[in-house]
Amino acid sequence: MTACRSPRLRFGVLGCGRMGQRHAYNIAYLTPRAELSAICDPHPEALKWVPDNISSNIRVCTDPEDIFNDAEIDAVVIATVTSTHSSLAIRAIQAGKHVLLEKPISTDIESARPVVEAAEAHPQLKVMIGFCRRFDPSYHEAKDRILSGFVGLPYLVKATTSDLFDNSGFFVNYARHSGGIFNDAAVHDIDISRWLLSVDDTTKLANPRKQVRTVYGTGSVVRHPELAEFGDCDTALGIIAYENGTQCSIHIARTATHGFECFCEILGTSSKMIINGNPAKSRVEIRDQHGVRMESHQSWLDRLAEAFLLEIQDFTACVLDDTKIPATARDGLEAAKIAMALTHSLHTGKVVEFDEEGEPIIV
Repeated sequence: MTACRSPRLRFGVLGCGRMGQRHAYNIAYLTPRAELSAICDPHPEALKWVPDNISSNIRVCTDPEDIFNDAEIDAVVIATVTSTHSSLAIRAIQAGKHVLLEKPISTDIESARPVVEAAEAHPQLKVMIGFCRRFDPSYHEAKDRILSGFVGLPYLVKATTSDLFDNSGFFVNYARHSGGIFNDAAVHDIDISRWLLSVDDTTKLANPRKQVRTVYGTGSVVRHPELAEFGDCDTALGIIAYENGTQCSIHIARTATHGFECFCEILGTSSKMIINGNPAKSRVEIRDQHGVRMESHQSWLDRLAEAFLLEIQDFTACVLDDTKIPATARDGLEAAKIAMALTHSLHTGKVVEFDEEGEPIIV
């Protein structure tokens, strides 16, 4: 397909887990220019959520080919397990569907590259990566202020993402197939640093293929000892030196006791900005027998709820109005390269350099 034939973008959602459910709800009820046509999940039990929370009129299926072969579906949201992202995205592109692909593209960069190749070979299709922080109003305001010259020349981003500690066992089982903490969690901070520091605008670089100079990663297991058996950790630090002279430091954790937190500090030559310096979920201050306090968001689903909605609304508009998408498959690949290099540095204790072609030198 080359254009949407309907005044509303008709979606099929692949995956009926946490993110699939959120996207499905936002499409069905909160995106006026979109229409939810079908939801697919290989587990029939998961699909019981659909009639109870959306509508019994929404078609459900267990085979993604039912979505890809449906000529009445214009676009797909891929919110399945990470290991299936790449193959499903390529198949969707081949079927002529526009694609909103949840991050990361894959668990490794070699299986991510074909997604970029497929997307760039079909420019008539919109293929967007779900880097939701690019759509969060706070991050968007910071980007606008950078573009206006408010901070002068931005030169450093310090980012933290910390998930609420999970002792149920869910996270450990999930982490086994996530590609590691840098690939699964830090990829958001990596992408937002590229965006805020204009690294994703490669026209500003002397060599547009080379975006990163060096990275260094380290980490430890603090509260999930089971992670050690498959080489992952629950607390990690990363340092990225970009080719345009800017830098980023990242702190990633799965150990928070107070709730979910995503913090970002942008330093410029004229001023600095802090996003989410106090991770409060509202402006209400509580004073009781425990003292004076403010409550925090307990999950990323709650903190970034508005971002997820704006993401699907913007993607819908990009398709229907044929405008430039804000987070391309290549953006996803570049973030994945950095995440992989940080993971290699974590395991070896060595700084990883990038060559002139923009590839990490893994030795």
